[in-house]
Amino acid sequence: MAWFFTASGEESPKAPVPSSPYLGIVYRYADAMLEKGRDAYGPHKSGLFLSALDRARLAPLAERPPAPAGVRESDRVGAKGGALVGANPHHDQNLLRLLDTLSELSGKPKYREAVDAELKWFLEKAPSPATGLLPWGEHMSWDVFKDEPIAANGAETGTHEFFRPWLLWDRCFDLAPEASARFALGLWEHQIADQKTGAFDRHAGFWKHSARDGMDFPRHAGFYIRTWAVASARAKDERFLKAIETLLERFEKKRHPATGLIPSHTGDANAQTASTLSLAMDCDGAAHRVPEPLATRLRAFAAREDQVFGALPHDLKRAGGFVAGVDVATGKPSGGPTPLWDARYGGSTTAQVGLMCASRYENTGRIAYRELLHAAADAYLASLPAADADAWPATFGHAISLELAAWRSTARQLYLDRARELAGRAVEKLFGASPLPRASLKTDHYETITGADTLALALVELHLHILYITAVRCPPNTADR
Repeated sequence: MAWFFTASGEESPKAPVPSSPYLGIVYRYADAMLEKGRDAYGPHKSGLFLSALDRARLAPLAERPPAPAGVRESDRVGAKGGALVGANPHHDQNLLRLLDTLSELSGKPKYREAVDAELKWFLEKAPSPATGLLPWGEHMSWDVFKDEPIAANGAETGTHEFFRPWLLWDRCFDLAPEASARFALGLWEHQIADQKTGAFDRHAGFWKHSARDGMDFPRHAGFYIRTWAVASARAKDERFLKAIETLLERFEKKRHPATGLIPSHTGDANAQTASTLSLAMDCDGAAHRVPEPLATRLRAFAAREDQVFGALPHDLKRAGGFVAGVDVATGKPSGGPTPLWDARYGGSTTAQVGLMCASRYENTGRIAYRELLHAAADAYLASLPAADADAWPATFGHAISLELAAWRSTARQLYLDRARELAGRAVEKLFGASPLPRASLKTDHYETITGADTLALALVELHLHILYITAVRCPPNTADR
């Protein structure tokens, strides 16, 4: 026990430091990835982090294990039917953010240096010579044995599509400014503005799709707008502002005049609420990096989405989830609410949307968002995955971070206690004796598409909260959207 001296000079015991077992687990995970989880194979030893590994051997998977529930085979880091030997920085973004945080906590530069090495190599060595686009995201990765892009659908085509927002653009521009700017320009010229299609060349280019072919998801528009906002600020190129204006105008026009809802994609009669809320988050973030009057337009777009989302009949106390789908013309919910533990491609859990509400509350001060995040946190106070559920590490991580967000805004101990309970369950069920967490409750390999790094980031956040550490700030756990 530590001691301090009172004004009278007498010794008095300090309150005991709270116990936190989580940081050791996270360091063990990070160190295993640095030592055994990086690309040391093929002609080029890139040092990229492998996005799937054998947890027992801490080595690449020799065979392709069954996918966790909710994961599409065409999104995994391997060729169709082949071993998962890909590196996908989009899948590992929270691992990179985690390593930066560990360097701050430990004072050891090796974690941050590993991040720099991965980003610099990937940005400079992996882009398409034809477009500047990168083999990452939902459908592509980098084969660490063959040193070439993987098209996960098994065809001679590869679709460039973001997996989630890329929140490391400033770091990328610091490390590889020309390659970063070229990617951002390629995103405009070859993914949005270019209406042409062409054969995929594994070594020269990537298949292109545009915002006009039914692929215009609101969340993706936000990812692009955020990318161009940073590129504009860093590269000082007016073309990026034009790209933002063009895409923003497109989605402004897509709002239904009566309901204000935006279709989930062209031709769909329904809106996906998490997708448009994600777009609002990125528009608000981008507004800080662009000049007026574009900044005001972006903030106004986000504020309108706040109004639309807040007006929906979210009944978390009864349903356990947010309104997920809405008929664009009538504004009436379509389908069931967001699930608590059933993570899957194309859907969001209650914890994911709850964290988006936490982000909007912290950035706007809207009381409605505060009430929604509290209601979402309440839904997890007595909930665990069913015995037959194949829950993901990410869902545990989101639930932990959601409870912490509720604790920050209420100071109610039950939320911090619940975060610890969920963390204990996640560590027990997902880590076991390995330094790497399993991809889901029903699988036994490591695969970051299901958010192993998101869970680890939540454990660091919990550690900092338990010990009341404020000198190091954990990155917000809101990248999964």
